Amino acid sequence: MQFAVIASKQNIAGMHIASFLQGILPEHLKLHFIEEHMCFATGIDSFPEPSIVFVSSHTSTSGKPTPSTHCIDNWSKAELGGKDRELVPTNSFLLKNYLLGLQKKKEELGLEYEICLEASHHGPHSSKPVAFIELGSSEKQWKDKQAAKAVADVVISNTSTKGNYKSAIALGGGHYCPEFTRLVLKTAWALGHICPGYALSHFDSEMLGKALQATLPKPEAIILDWKGLGKEKPRIKELLESQDLPVLRARKLLH
Repeated sequence: MQFAVIASKQNIAGMHIASFLQGILPEHLKLHFIEEHMCFATGIDSFPEPSIVFVSSHTSTSGKPTPSTHCIDNWSKAELGGKDRELVPTNSFLLKNYLLGLQKKKEELGLEYEICLEASHHGPHSSKPVAFIELGSSEKQWKDKQAAKAVADVVISNTSTKGNYKSAIALGGGHYCPEFTRLVLKTAWALGHICPGYALSHFDSEMLGKALQATLPKPEAIILDWKGLGKEKPRIKELLESQDLPVLRARKLLH
């Protein structure tokens, strides 16, 4: 499969990562630069490659060194690009390969970085499968050449949708998905769209259908951070009883 690897000229981390990709990408990856902020990018479907990867910065108020990967669009209002209540297609196997690659690089280099999945959030919208791989969480990390090269190496070696994995969507927990991150790193499960606890009030049968449709390969289960469902637990439990996929608890899968 061919991938467009996209960096925004407005994004410090993305440009640093891209600097280690120029001229050495394998044939199935093509590097592109855009002028726009990535979350609000338009016209990305016009790139000839059938799948898209954004190299980008991750930002959080904690400032912790955090490389991450995630899929995109919005469970409710589109406050940072994308569309209201729409989910962009994503490949769970690609996200798993990225997470495994980031963890391997962290261990090889002895980086004091916290590797994580993030819940689905922000734009841009696309009809093509999209994944973000990011370097965060503050300007100090965005300019860290060793870390930027590590992320670039993962893009080169781990941009693949191959793997003997099991695909699923996930619900509950925090934005940085510690329980789901452990699940993906330690089991055969690969996760596509993740609806975090703070967005569950917007999760209904319509968004369930969209999450299942937008996660590739076709999900084999719905996995819950049971405690992370919070006050939405009874409603989500009832909602999921109306569909046929197995509903599993992440913590039990980890034991």
